[in-house]
Amino acid sequence: MKNIKIEWCENFIKKTFEKKQCKGIEVGYFWDMAERSGLWERGTYGTPMSKALEELTKVEIISDENGNYLYSVFRLA
Repeated sequence: MKNIKIEWCENFIKKTFEKKQCKGIEVGYFWDMAERSGLWERGTYGTPMSKALEELTKVEIISDENGNYLYSVFRLA
């Protein structure tokens, strides 16, 4: 994997939320976009993208009316 800077990942995250004009992005969909951008490689952990997400977002669990898990989203902090 190429040498990726956290700053590039932070810019990607901010621009993605701005472009999508959304409050949250489903976690799996976000990782697909990050992989297509070349800033993240599937199966890697502790990467610059992970660190940028830690700094800029929080994970929110979305549940149905009965409290059953539906999916998780990244939200800008």
